[in-house]
Amino acid sequence: MRRPGKARSVRPLVRWAREAAKISLLSALTLGGVGEAHGLALPAPSTCSTPGVVSHRGYRAGGVENTIKAFDRALDAGSEQIEFDVHFTKDHHPVLMHDALVDRTTTGTGRVSDMTLARFRELRTTDAQRPPTLSAALELARGRAEEVLVELKEVPDAQDLRSLKRDYRRFDAYTWASLMSFSRPALEAVASIPARKGLLATTAPPLALAGKFDFVVVRYDRLTEALTREYLDDDVAVYAWTPNDRSAWERLAGYGVDRVITNETSAYLAWARERCDP
Repeated sequence: MRRPGKARSVRPLVRWAREAAKISLLSALTLGGVGEAHGLALPAPSTCSTPGVVSHRGYRAGGVENTIKAFDRALDAGSEQIEFDVHFTKDHHPVLMHDALVDRTTTGTGRVSDMTLARFRELRTTDAQRPPTLSAALELARGRAEEVLVELKEVPDAQDLRSLKRDYRRFDAYTWASLMSFSRPALEAVASIPARKGLLATTAPPLALAGKFDFVVVRYDRLTEALTREYLDDDVAVYAWTPNDRSAWERLAGYGVDRVITNETSAYLAWARERCDP
């Protein structure tokens, strides 16, 4: 599934930006004579880094997952990435719901795939919100989120794909809304959408498979430093799901993973600040 002109992983871009910033600073100080004045020494570059945080199904904080409020809270808390789950209605509209059934998070019952969009919009979550469409979630995230992870929970058919393409085109979401799934057929079905693609996996996939995608999303306790390095050396970004404690975050930061997908947005951000500015 590696398409022509495959998007580079975030890691080389980050490295390039950091090196460019260092060169720019050095040039400014040298050309301006500041570096020589009064024996002023250039500051040492920072060696601290932590994986970017992705708010898993938003930042719930007592509310319901996969809702506008959850995403709004995550972004307000300082998260730059959010993740959410997509199913398709009976009339082929992409909507946000983790489960195939709406029973767990709404006051309604039944399968998303058996509902029209009009019926889905009549639902209310257990905290009285309207479950959002993909369009509503992308509208919220546009300009606020560095990256959105759109998890496909099923294989889209041709009509589903048309609706998905419509939303990506409407919000020009190709560069910031990445598509991912546990299902390889789902990712193959959306190959014509020029967005980054990621393979979700419970067990770390072999490099021959991972290398077909822009990134892999692996259960955090199945990642090793050696596997992480293999992926990164092949320019495959590594995201870990879903570690929720400091010891796991520290270990994954040591591995050099690019993103951590967590339920604990605020705690993660606090840990990251403490780690880099103790």
